[in-house]
Amino acid sequence: MDDVSGLPEFWKEFRSLGQEVDYFVTARLFDGTPTVWPEEIDYVKWRHLVATELGVDPMAVQLVGSARLGYSLNPRKNFRKFHEDSDLDIAIISPELFDRAWGELREIIEDELFSQKKNYLRKLVFEECIALDIVLPRLSFGEQWSRSRDTFIQDLGSAFRNCEINYRLYRNHRSLRSYQVKSVNIARDRAIEEGVHHG
Repeated sequence: MDDVSGLPEFWKEFRSLGQEVDYFVTARLFDGTPTVWPEEIDYVKWRHLVATELGVDPMAVQLVGSARLGYSLNPRKNFRKFHEDSDLDIAIISPELFDRAWGELREIIEDELFSQKKNYLRKLVFEECIALDIVLPRLSFGEQWSRSRDTFIQDLGSAFRNCEINYRLYRNHRSLRSYQVKSVNIARDRAIEEGVHHG
């Protein structure tokens, strides 16, 4: 079940939104309630809780990825539909925290532990995004953020029990948007390549 591609679903939604990449990002990734959200939980309230726990503004918290859309935009995951073992990707937009993490990361990155991940981390920092799943335990706010993950999952109930939370820290809204636009472009091109767009 978990290998079912969400590409046809993506194309249907993409087409219904006029096949405009930027608008798709606004309408489907930054607005409204995520597709797989439990009905009994208010999404805005949950975002507020996340923001309060992490010490950021609620407007700076966005759920992205397959939990948001119902399918992944990642070709390496074969655009697979959201399932009980999927990750919850939480994007945090904060110039202050980004700069703080970036400063700490410059020290950490020299560590042997990250020698395999150096290029990946550098690439993301260049795109003004820090993937916290790898480095979180080493950051000054890492322990608190790690502890908070369990609370966030518990609040969502049994459907999300096996989900892992991944944080991505973005320097600003523009960097989050351009990251998402890139993913939508890739999905669009793949849908056309695979002939899904005829459906």
